[in-house]
Order: sequence, then structure tokens, then C-alpha cells
Amino acid sequence: MHAELTTTIRIIIAHPCRPQHDGTRVNTIPHTSRFGSAPITKEHGAALIITLLILLVMTLLGITAITTSSLQEKMAGNMRDQYMAQQAGDSILREAESWIRNLPTRPTKSCAPPAAERVWDPSCLDVTAQNDAWWAANGYAPNVSNTYVNQNPRYVNEELQRIPDQLGKSPPVYWYYYRTNGWSVGASDYARGLLQSVISRRTDGFTNP
Repeated sequence: MHAELTTTIRIIIAHPCRPQHDGTRVNTIPHTSRFGSAPITKEHGAALIITLLILLVMTLLGITAITTSSLQEKMAGNMRDQYMAQQAGDSILREAESWIRNLPTRPTKSCAPPAAERVWDPSCLDVTAQNDAWWAANGYAPNVSNTYVNQNPRYVNEELQRIPDQLGKSPPVYWYYYRTNGWSVGASDYARGLLQSVISRRTDGFTNP
């Protein structure tokens, strides 16, 4: 009688987290996140630090741009005031020169000339060193108002010297030299202008040489 042969097959399923009996570890399946296949890593806040640094740099750039724009605006306003004061001073000098050219009689210089004369003696005082109140009281302002400047420009004339035209000429003819001084301001009183020019006339151009 033949003995019955029984074959037993043992199937060993290795646990993913435990080594086999021979000491080797089988491949384990990595733990994945719920929303992706990438492994979960620990974050140390680097993105937040970089974002804060970028925000700081952008803030500094914005503050610098605002400061530069404000400074340029002030500079442009000051230049505008300066140009307006200069233009007003030029216009008042032309007015003073025209008044001297059109005088029918030769004016007499003095330390306090009347409005009809308007010619100062330069030995009395230095008109360029006078303050705004003096110019407002003694400077002559034309009847044309200037709406672009804060105050109307004013002028003061001075008689500088008399020089003979030709020696030995009878009757003698002289050249009278006058200095015109123009005072002006711009759109504000912060910008002031003080301009001067020199003009001459011969005595034979007056009715009272």
C-alpha cells in the first residue's frame, strides 16, 4: 500500500514594515499626503521671511519715490517763482528806462524826490540794501496791475554822473547817466528780484539843459 503523499505549500506574505526572516527588508510604500503623491515635508517659514523682505524693499522704494517726487515739485515751484520775479523785474526796468527817455525836462536828483521827479541821489542811501517796506513806500509802481505775481513790481531811478560830450564845445553838452533799480517778487514773496540797468541822455535832449 502506497503511502499517501501530501504536499503543503506555505505562502509567506511579508509585512511592509517588518523584515523577512532572512533579515532583508522588502520595499515599503511611502506614506503620501491626502491631496497629492509628493511626500509630506516639514516647513520652516522660509517663504514667509522672503516675502517680508520683498515687502520691506518695496516699501523703501515707494518711500524714496514719494520723497523724490515731493522734492522735485518744490524745486519746480521755486524755479517758477524765480522766473516770474525775474520777468516782473525786467518789465519794470523797461518801464523806468522809458520814463527817463520820454522826460521833457531834466530831473533834479534829491534824497527824497517827489513823485514827478523820481530821481534819487545815490549819495543819500543805497537803495539795494533797503527792505520791502521801504520799496513799498518809495518805489514807483506803474498803473498796470500784474495778476501773476503776488505784488506789483516797483522801480527807483538814480542819477549817477555827468560827463561832457565834447571838450571846448559852446554851449557845453553833457551826458547824464541814470541807474534804474527794479524790485519784484514772484507768485509768492519767497522769491525776490532786484535788477539794475544804466541809461544815458544828452542835455540837448531836455528843454532845460
